[in-house]
This record gives sequence, structure tokens and C-alpha cells, in this order.
Amino acid sequence: MKYLKILIILFLLVSVNTFGQYYNGLDRRIGATPTNQQGPKQPTPKEIEDSRNQQIEKQMLRLKEDLKLDDLQYIAIKNEILKSYKEVDILLKKEFSDEDKNNQMKAIQENTEKTVLSYLNADQKEKYMALKTEKPKKKDDKKKKKETEKATESNN
Repeated sequence: MKYLKILIILFLLVSVNTFGQYYNGLDRRIGATPTNQQGPKQPTPKEIEDSRNQQIEKQMLRLKEDLKLDDLQYIAIKNEILKSYKEVDILLKKEFSDEDKNNQMKAIQENTEKTVLSYLNADQKEKYMALKTEKPKKKDDKKKKKETEKATESNN
């Protein structure tokens, strides 16, 4: 009888320990995905607006430093860029084909560029055009740098 009690107690201890490890004490198995898991959180309109304003502010600070913009030019160009961002957002929400969207986005970009150039003097226009041609080169350089880093990592 004594041995039977000891065996029952040992069995209970082992089973409780196993149950606790398997379910992690939280009523779910280790490694299993919780049932209340949610997908990625959609940004709110306020978060989208803040993100857009931060991007525009970075872009404008760079233009102000590189082109030596005065305050009036800074404000006018910033408003024009903000307007074009909003037009693109509206365009993306409309249901057009991708080709139509691309054509309209190019038209918005060209219109914005013409307006921005109208606010600049001759020297600033030259610097602006140089910045525009420099931008794709920087992107290509970054891509090449990332590719070489990946190649060296895969060789190691």
C-alpha cells in the first residue's frame, strides 16, 4: 500500500511538471501562435500626416542648405511640395489602372517641378538640376554597396 501511494504521488508530480512545461502555465502550447494575434497595425491619418510632414521637412532643410533659399522661397516651395504629396495620395486612392496612375503621377511631378523652378533664380536652378541628377546616382551607389556587403557576408 505504501508503494502504491508513493507511485501515485510520483506520477502526479511528473504529470504536473510535464503539463506545466508543455503549456507554459498560460493555457497555450509553447511555439503555438496565440489565437488573439493581430496583423500589422494600420497607421492612423494623423500618423500618416506626421510622417509626410517629417519627410517634407527633411527635404526642405536639404534644399534650403544646398540652394540657399530665403524664407519666402522656403515657404512657397514647401507649400507646393505639400500640395503635390496630397494630390498623389488622392490619386493613389482612386481606382485607375497602374498605367494611368503612373502617367498622372508624372504629370504631378512635372507640374511641381515647374512651379518650384519658377521660385528659384538662375544659380539656384542650376544647383537644383544638379541635385536632381545626383539623386539617382546616390541610390545606385547605395544599391551597389548593399550588394557588395551581401556578397561578402555570403562568402564568409
